[in-house]
Amino acid sequence: MKSEVSILIPFDLGLELEFGGEEANRIVKEISARTTQLIAFKDKMTAKAQVVTQIYKFGVGLIEVSFPLEAEMGFLTYFATEVKSIRVGSMGILSWVKTFVNSLIEQAKVFASYQYVYRLEELDLFPVFSLEPGSVKDAEKFLEEHYKRLYGIVSGEANYDSLSQFVMDNEKLINFGYYENELILIKRFGAVISSYESQVILNIIRLVYALYWNLLSYNFLLDRELDKVQSILAHLPPWYKFWMMPQRYQKFSEEGMNFVQDKLSIVESIYSVFANVNQIASDWHLRTIYKYVEKEFDIDDIASAVKVKLDRVEQSYNSAREFIATNFFIAVEIVLILSLLWMILDTALLYIISKK
Repeated sequence: MKSEVSILIPFDLGLELEFGGEEANRIVKEISARTTQLIAFKDKMTAKAQVVTQIYKFGVGLIEVSFPLEAEMGFLTYFATEVKSIRVGSMGILSWVKTFVNSLIEQAKVFASYQYVYRLEELDLFPVFSLEPGSVKDAEKFLEEHYKRLYGIVSGEANYDSLSQFVMDNEKLINFGYYENELILIKRFGAVISSYESQVILNIIRLVYALYWNLLSYNFLLDRELDKVQSILAHLPPWYKFWMMPQRYQKFSEEGMNFVQDKLSIVESIYSVFANVNQIASDWHLRTIYKYVEKEFDIDDIASAVKVKLDRVEQSYNSAREFIATNFFIAVEIVLILSLLWMILDTALLYIISKK
């Protein structure tokens, strides 16, 4: 069976981007395209691959390694579940990607409108198999015949042959094909497509996967921010060290303002992802696929978690400032009261001495 394999590899740029000129309203930009060295998979196949790198406005880069592959379904499943075993030249695919991620980030900085202090450095692989259009004559029959193999591809389950009926009943594969001969299967770890609209569907997967990675990077960033805030809260100066408080208050205010900038960029990024995706919005079928892919990647749940962490960090900075301000004024009042008492005592002593 002939197919085009696309391996999607997202990475965090640690940037928010703005494209200029005619591309100002676009959400994605291609920055490089080239042919790789010979790639190999466990001495069972070799091929030349095309490598295309795109950057998304919300701060994610996506490397796509694609090549043709003709094989039976069993081999496609084996390939999908062992995709990290691919070698490019003499290097494993993830090690190979890491060698040029930094140079891609430098290229992207030309379009940067904001840069974060930290960035998520993890990488992942998502294989998409685009079967030759027309190779699937009856999608339901094809799905029934290759059910476990297809499940292995999209779920990344190497032991797909041993899956129980419980799994089959509760994690059913849903074909989102529009026509009887159209196959569109997508889950968290892979996708299989046989459609004349395969490129549009692949674009949807690219966008949602990049958005998923973007939210993961925000989660990572906010975890670091929460650690910093907890450290700050654990070392707040006590009331009697009032001379330290103005400096600490200024420091926390600066940290809080820096975080507000991060928060504004994050919130704007989350809400601007769907801008200008008109082809999806105007087509019922593509819109349905988009929502389904979002659900598979838990986009709404991760976005909600990010928003909760944003609020927690902001509240923590506000609480730290309020605590210091309150303690400072309490300390000042105590000093004033003590000064007043000393003045009264001093006056009384002078009065007593003068009487003598």
